[in-house]
Amino acid sequence: MWMWILLYLALMLSAIAVLVLLVTEYRTEIRPAIAMVYNNIWTGKTHCALPGTKIIIPGIHRVLRREVSLRNEAENPANVNLITGDGIELEVDYILRRFQVGYPEMPGLEDPALDEDKLEGAVIKAVTAIEYEKRRDKVLTRVVAELQESLEKRTLNELFPGTDLKTETTGTIDKNLMEEMEDEVNAALSCDIVTKEWGFWIEMDLEDYNLPIIIRKAREKSSSAEISGRALANKAKAAGIQPEWLVLAETVSSLLQGQKGGGHDSS
Repeated sequence: MWMWILLYLALMLSAIAVLVLLVTEYRTEIRPAIAMVYNNIWTGKTHCALPGTKIIIPGIHRVLRREVSLRNEAENPANVNLITGDGIELEVDYILRRFQVGYPEMPGLEDPALDEDKLEGAVIKAVTAIEYEKRRDKVLTRVVAELQESLEKRTLNELFPGTDLKTETTGTIDKNLMEEMEDEVNAALSCDIVTKEWGFWIEMDLEDYNLPIIIRKAREKSSSAEISGRALANKAKAAGIQPEWLVLAETVSSLLQGQKGGGHDSS
């Protein structure tokens, strides 16, 4: 009887010792805004550990990625050249307002409304579905693809009403259409593989798109002429004469100066 009691106590002490060893030797602290992805070697199932303490046991668990950022990695990428529906190339300026591992409309990490199951699933996708280190290039590729799809539904004249390439007539950008395209792209990204298969929450802002160079030059020329015209009108008003007389006077003055210059050079 006593032998069985002693054996039971020995087993209990051994179990406690093993538990203490596990807690002290194999305890892993996961820092705030960081997640870790590991799998169970015996079952093959992949798991995600969110910030806090986790027991990782060699021979049972294998770490796939020790650090996955849960922060928003927003950035301002380089401009891209895309094509409108009527084949005109535009330079498009956009920013990534939201570039984060997670699910769309995810609350803060400390918010009680956070769905940890969804977040853990997104983290696992970001590590196993793609090469995590190449996440930026892969995500930007999908954003640009959605931008191109949205842009090619519109013509240049819809984007810049009043623009005519043949006459070099310049129009102004349709801000409402720009906002519509931005919403369209963000809605598409929420259903794109970047979210569904790769586990990212992506939102972008469409900052601007520039006209082709021929139109930009025409616009700059028109703007320069308008500024010069206003300056001439103000100068004539200050002198108390009609602008037409001022133009004539300045033209005659320029001709006389040219003749003087020519005479001086020939002597």
